[in-house]
This record gives sequence, structure tokens and C-alpha cells, in this order.
Amino acid sequence: MKILKYLIPYIVLGSLQYRFTKDGLAFASPFLFMSLRYFIGGMALLPLARRIVLNKDVIILTLLTTASSGLWAMGLNYVAPSESAVLSYTMPLFSIPIAYLLLSEKPRSFEVAGAMIGFLGVAVYGLSLSGRLSLLGGILTVLNAVFWAAFTVYYRKMRTMDPAVVNTSQMLLGSLVFLALTPLGFRFDPSLSFLGDLLFSALLGGSVLFYLWNVMLRLERVGKVTVMAFSVPIASSLLDEVTGEVQLNHESYAGMLTMLTGILLSRKDDIFSRKRKVEVKSTT
Repeated sequence: MKILKYLIPYIVLGSLQYRFTKDGLAFASPFLFMSLRYFIGGMALLPLARRIVLNKDVIILTLLTTASSGLWAMGLNYVAPSESAVLSYTMPLFSIPIAYLLLSEKPRSFEVAGAMIGFLGVAVYGLSLSGRLSLLGGILTVLNAVFWAAFTVYYRKMRTMDPAVVNTSQMLLGSLVFLALTPLGFRFDPSLSFLGDLLFSALLGGSVLFYLWNVMLRLERVGKVTVMAFSVPIASSLLDEVTGEVQLNHESYAGMLTMLTGILLSRKDDIFSRKRKVEVKSTT
């Protein structure tokens, strides 16, 4: 699997990202936090990119990423990190039809089946949260998933561009978009804890995660990459149980197992092709 070396760090950092951002939002309003996150993340990538590009595609990408990040941050004010992770990963259900509309990337049957089964896992997991989940937080987070699906497809559309240049440009431009929105609900109570949360969210959870996601979408189709991303809410949910943030129940575990089934089904072709290669080698 070509994306595995990028996927593993993405899963680790992605599962931690929800907790650090949730903690950081206790000290700063969502738009201020995201403005700082995007600016620091963009500046960290600038030495690698060595230039900024502003064109139609970068502007559209920036609007999509900032809409996604803004809605995600606002939703995190109302839901736990694992709840945000699970609701955000309704994204593959939206990304596959958007990829077909924008890129004419016809989905393969096992990718669609994997996405549907993974989404079923999200729904089953959601039933375990229904008694305590904030309706507003849930709506904001699912809307974030729609915009995340859109910018995911746009990454694929821009795959001929250097990922460092793409992400540096959209993060620095995005920081200005968020800066313009900071007067809305402005709140700021800085501390050392806030600084740690911000730096993780901006660097490892910002520039690195954006970069890894972009690279994976250069290597493989939208359907394959996005279904693999169901790994993140599984990891985030297990982390939340270990830390006591959320108490998982039977429905939660059933949902995670269903998501894992969707992931495996979406990679059916890879699994069987690898098996055939092993069988061929064993007979030679």
C-alpha cells in the first residue's frame, strides 16, 4: 500500500489533534485560535515551499479549508474530541460523489461499499452518543465534514502542484480569513498550556497533517484515501476511553468494528493483489 508510510503518522497525529485543539479552545475563541494555527503552520512550511502562490484554485481551496476548520472548531466547543472525530468522519460519504462531480473520478464498487459500511459504523457509534450529544455541536461538526470532503477533492484536483506550496499558500491566506473573523465572539486567556495546545495544533496537527493528507491524495483516488481515514475516529475513541474523556459501550465498539470492516472492504483489491503476489513467490 503506497500511502501506508503517510497514513500511520496521519492516524497518530489526527487522533491526538482533536484533544489538543479542544483544550486550546478553552483559552481562545475559535476564529482567533484558527487564525494563529493557520499562520504558524503556514510559516513553518514556508522554508520548504520557498514561495506562495495565489491563483483561483488556491483561493477556492482556502475558502473550503477555512470553512471546514472554522465549523470544526465551533463544534468542538460543544462535543468531546472522540465525538468530533466520529462525526467529522462522515466525510467519506460526501467526498466520493463530490469527486465524481468535480473530477469525473468514477467510484469503484468496493470503495463505495467500504464508505457505506464505514458510515454505518459512524451511525451505530452515534447511537451510543445520542443521549448526551449536543445537537448544535453535531450539526456544526457534520457541516465541517461536508467542507472537508470538498477540499479533499480539491487537493486531488491540484495534485500536480507541490504539496508544500499548496499548503503554505492556503494556510497563510486562511490565517487572514480567520483574522478578519476574530472580532466575532473574541475571547483570549493565554497560558503555557494554551501555547502547547496551539503549537501542536498548528505544527503537527496543522501543517504536517495537511501535508500528509495532500500527499496521500496525490498518490491514490479520493475514495480509497478517505475510507482509510475511518482509522482516526477509531484511534481517537480508544484514546478518549483511556484518558476518561468518554466511556465507551457496546454500541461504540460495534460502531468501531463496523468502520474497520469498511476500511478493509475498500482495500479489497490491494489485499487480494498482495496475497496473489505472496502465492506466486511461494510457488517459484
